Amino acid sequence: MSTRIFTPSNQITLLRLIFVPVFAILVLDQHYRAALAVLTAAALSDMLDGAVARVLKQESPLGVALDPIADKILMTTGYITLALRGALPWWLTVLVLCRDVVILTAALVISLVAGYRPFHPSLLGKVSTVTQIATLFAGVCRSAHVPYITADLLGFFIYVTAALTMASAIHYVFVLRQRFNTPEVDSVTGH
Repeated sequence: MSTRIFTPSNQITLLRLIFVPVFAILVLDQHYRAALAVLTAAALSDMLDGAVARVLKQESPLGVALDPIADKILMTTGYITLALRGALPWWLTVLVLCRDVVILTAALVISLVAGYRPFHPSLLGKVSTVTQIATLFAGVCRSAHVPYITADLLGFFIYVTAALTMASAIHYVFVLRQRFNTPEVDSVTGH
């Protein structure tokens, strides 16, 4: 891994963080088409930063940490601002945010009690995140009056996201519980 901090991929990730307040202001001011453009640019930058890091062989510890943080900040901001504008229901926003808080809190407690153990997202967690992003896009598109994004389609996204968010939260609780109950094996001694 590169030790450089301001690699091109990290700069792209920082740009995504700059998109967050711009997106929030546009949604709150009800400029939904511009907000959709910013959200699309943020999504493209998310795909681009990892590719750039791999191609240039400049993956860095900062980039590994910063990328998911930028994603969560954008998602949290998106759900809160769209809920404030009535584009997404508050109950879904609370559900999505609580899932992340519960997972992070449980992982932190387990790390403090049992020591650090790498925690990678499960397939269900990844699918849940994809549906959360799709619902965020659908909410902005519906508010921007994008053709074919009907209230029924948005409702479908909302309920699928709610179901997958709850399922992944329950799944992560079981995974974290299993990790906490399973002792770490020392790679040197085998114990």
